Amino acid sequence: MRKREPKMAAAICTFSMTLTAEQKRKIEENRRKALERRAQRLGQIASSNNQTSGSFNSTPEPPKANLNTCTLIRVTSNSGSAPKLLGLPFKQDSAGLKPNASQSNSSRETKKTNPFPQAERGAPALSSGGNLVVKPAQSRTPVPPCTNSVGGAGSFYKQANKCPVVQLPSSSSNFSAVPAKKPAISVRGKCLPHTEGRFRVEVGYHAELIAVFKSIPSKNYDPAAKMWNFSLEDYQQLMEEVAAVASVSLRPLEGMDSVDPAAPARDAAALTALLKLCNGWQKPGAGLQGQCVLVSPTKFEVDVSYNVDVIAAFKLMPTKNYDLKTRKWSFSLEDYRRLMDLLSKIAAVEVEPLPRAIVQAFSARFDGTEARSSDIPEADLSSIDPTLTCSLMPFQREGVNFAVSKQGRLLLADDMGLGKTVQAICIAAYYRSEWPLLVVAPSSVRFTWAEAFRRWLPSLSDDSINVVVKAKDSLQSGLVNIISYDLLSRIEKQHSGSRFNVLIMDESHFLKNMKTARCKAALPLLKAAKRVILLSGTPAMSRPSELYTQILAVRPLLFPRFHEFGLRYCDAKQSTWGWDYSGSSNLGELKLLLEESLMLRRLKSDVLAQLPAKQRKVVTVTTDSINSRIKAALSAAAKQLSKGHQNKKEEKEALLVFYNHTAEAKLQAIMEYITDMLEGGREKFLVFAHHKLVLDHITAELEKKNASYIRIDGSTPSAERQQLCEKFQFSTNSCVAVLSITAANMGLTLHSADLVIFAELFWNPGVLIQAEDRVHRIGQTNNVNIHYLVAKGSADDHLWPLIQEKMNVLEQVGLSESNLSDNAVNASFHSKDPTQRRITEMFQRSFTEDDGDEAVLLEAASSWEEAENHIVGGQTQQMEHQRQF
Repeated sequence: MRKREPKMAAAICTFSMTLTAEQKRKIEENRRKALERRAQRLGQIASSNNQTSGSFNSTPEPPKANLNTCTLIRVTSNSGSAPKLLGLPFKQDSAGLKPNASQSNSSRETKKTNPFPQAERGAPALSSGGNLVVKPAQSRTPVPPCTNSVGGAGSFYKQANKCPVVQLPSSSSNFSAVPAKKPAISVRGKCLPHTEGRFRVEVGYHAELIAVFKSIPSKNYDPAAKMWNFSLEDYQQLMEEVAAVASVSLRPLEGMDSVDPAAPARDAAALTALLKLCNGWQKPGAGLQGQCVLVSPTKFEVDVSYNVDVIAAFKLMPTKNYDLKTRKWSFSLEDYRRLMDLLSKIAAVEVEPLPRAIVQAFSARFDGTEARSSDIPEADLSSIDPTLTCSLMPFQREGVNFAVSKQGRLLLADDMGLGKTVQAICIAAYYRSEWPLLVVAPSSVRFTWAEAFRRWLPSLSDDSINVVVKAKDSLQSGLVNIISYDLLSRIEKQHSGSRFNVLIMDESHFLKNMKTARCKAALPLLKAAKRVILLSGTPAMSRPSELYTQILAVRPLLFPRFHEFGLRYCDAKQSTWGWDYSGSSNLGELKLLLEESLMLRRLKSDVLAQLPAKQRKVVTVTTDSINSRIKAALSAAAKQLSKGHQNKKEEKEALLVFYNHTAEAKLQAIMEYITDMLEGGREKFLVFAHHKLVLDHITAELEKKNASYIRIDGSTPSAERQQLCEKFQFSTNSCVAVLSITAANMGLTLHSADLVIFAELFWNPGVLIQAEDRVHRIGQTNNVNIHYLVAKGSADDHLWPLIQEKMNVLEQVGLSESNLSDNAVNASFHSKDPTQRRITEMFQRSFTEDDGDEAVLLEAASSWEEAENHIVGGQTQQMEHQRQF
C-alpha cells in the first residue's frame, strides 16, 4: 500500500492544479461535510441494528445507504505497520445484494473469519480488539478523495465506484466502546391529501428521506411547490420505510395509519420486522410450494406437502400441533417469526407468509402477549339524546361500543331486522361535534332515514335535516344531509368539493362494483371522511371480490391494491383474457380478518332472545317523482274531500277516489323498494297489495327483471293456491310472493320467508294482522319483519293513524301482541293543518262505523281500476303508434 500512495498523491496534485483556490476550498469543505454525515449515519445504523438484533435474535440486514459505492475504512495500530483497508464486498443489482465478483479468493476466506463483522455491515470500524470506536466528527482528519483520472471539479461528484478512505486511529489492542446515542428527531413533517388518489409530504430537507422518496414507484416531485407526492397505493410502503429513519417523523394522513392503530407504539419496531417477512419470500428454483393460513385469532397453519427438512423445522416449534384428519401442522403466532426464518433457509421449499393485513390486525398476538382486552370498553354516551340511548337493546349497545373502539370506522353487517339504523344514528351522534353528517341510502328509504332522525334525536330541529330530492338541491344545507346513491352520482361534479367528516352508507353492498357511477361518486367522499359507517345485512352477494371496495372505504391500508386481495381471497387466476377474480379462497382467514379489524356481524339466531316475535317498521316513501297527470288527480281528490259532502255515500265515494289515486301514485316507490330488497340479497319475501293495478305493475316489473315470483289474488283458483304455496316454500332460489290483501290473508302457509312488505295500507287492521301471520306461523324459527310503505301527501297520511288507533284497541283486548305505534309517531305521518285533520276524521268516521260493507268498497275499487286500465291502455297504444312513426 505504501508503494501506491505516491501515485495517488500525484493524481490528486494533478487534479488540484486545474482548480482555483476558491474551488479547492469549497470542495474541501463539501467533502468534509459529506464524510462527517456518512460517519454519523453509519453510527446510527449500527446502533439501530444492535437494538433490533437484541430484540429478535436475528442478524441485521445490510443498510440501505449508498450500496453502489465501496467504502474503505483504514485501521491503524500502535505497531506502526501499514494501515489496512477493509472493503464492503457488496454491490446492488436487480437480484439484491451479492458478493463483488472482483473480490479475490483470499478476501473471501478472510471474510469467513473476519473479526470485524460490523464493518461488513457498514458500521464504524472495529479495532483488532473487537471493540467499537466512534471518534467525534469534528476531530476527524480530512481525507482526500480517491480518483483514478484527472478531471474538472465536476468529476468529484460523479465517482461511481470510487473509495473514500476514513482513517480511524487506534491506541491499543483493548478499546472501550463508546455507546451510540439514539438520534433525536430532527425533521418533522406531515402527509396531506394532494389530488384524487394521491397524497403529498410537507417536510424539510433530509438526505436519507430523499433516498426513501426516490425508492417509491409512484414518486413525483413538483419543482414549483418543492414537494413530493405519491399514489395512495404506495402509502403503506412509504410510511414503513420512513419509520426506519430514526431522525425523521411524519404525521400520517388523517384517518389512515401506517400500522394498526390499536397496536402499542412500543411494538412498532417488532411490527416492522414482521412485515419484512412479507417481502422477498419467493424462490424461483423451489420445487415445493406452501402457504401459511390463519385458522384462529391465535393460531396459524402451514399448508405444504411432505418434506423432511420442513418436518424437522416444524418439530422444533414449542407450540406445534399435527391434525391427523387434515394432515396439517398448526402453530401459535408466537412461533411465526422463528418458523419462517427456518423455512426461508430451505432452498427447495417456498412458503408464502401471512399477508400484511393479517400481521397488522393481529400484531399484538405475535409476541405471545395479548395487548388488547377481549372485552370492548364501554363508550360514554351521556351526550346523546336519552330517547335513543335508553331504547338500545344490549346487543345494539355492544355495536355502538365496537364502533367507538374502531374510531368510528366500521362495517356493521348485522342481519336484517336487528336495528342497524338506530345503531348507526347513535354512532353518528357520538361524533356529533364533527358534523355535518351525510347519509347515502337507496332512494326508497331516504325519507325513512329522515323520520328515524326526528324520532331518535329529538334535539335536532326539522330544518337541520336536509333530504336531497333533485339534482339542483344543495348537498350541504343541513346538519344531517340524506341523498340516494343514484342522485349522488348525478351531482358528483356539481358538489365535488363537498366534505363530510361523518358518513353513513346504508346498504353498502351497492358499492360492490368499483366501475359503477355510484361507487366512483362515493369513493372520494369516503376517502375524505374521518368516520365511515357502512351498513349492510349482505356485504357480499356471491363472491369475496364484492367486499373489496367496502374494505377499502373503512381501512384503506389493509389492501391498497386489489390484486393483492384477489390473489389471497379470490383465487385469482390468469388467463389469455387477463385475471379472473370471481373465485374464492382462504375464506376462514378473511372472516377472521374482517371481524378483527372492521366488521361486526350478528345473526338473528345469536340475539333471538332479545327480539320480539314481530317487528313492524314504517317505511316512508315519496311520490315526488310521479307525472303531472297523477299528481293533479291526487291533488284534486284531496281538494274534493275538503269541500264537504251532503251525505255519507258521497263522502265515502270521495274517500275511495283519494285512496285509489294513492295506489297509482305509489307505483314507482313500491317497485323501487322491492328492487332494493332484491339487490340487497333478500331471497324470499311477501308483498301484499290491494288494487289489481298495483299487483299487475309489480308482477310486470318482476318479469322484466327475470325475478321468480308467485301471484295469488281473487282470480286464482283454489286448486292452484296450494301448488303455488309449495313452489314458494320449497324453492331454493329467490322468489317473491305477490299477494292480494283481501284474497290471500288467510289459509296460506309461507313461513319459509320472514319478511312481509305491505305495498298498500288497508283500513281494517284485523285483515293486516291475518296477512302478517302467513309467515308468523308454527314452523317459523326467525323473528318476523313487517314493513309498511307509507306515502306522504296521500291517503296514507289519514289511513295510518286510523290503523294505529284500531290496533291499540285490539292490543288492549289481547287480540294483537304489539302496537304499531311503537314504530311510528302519529304526528309524523299527517299534517296538523285543520283541513287535513278534517280528512282524517272523515276516514275514521267512514271506515269505523261501517267496516262490514267491504263488498261495496271493493266493487268501487274494481270499477275504478277498470276505468284506469282503459285509460292507461289507450295511452300505451298511442305511445306505441307514435314510436312506430
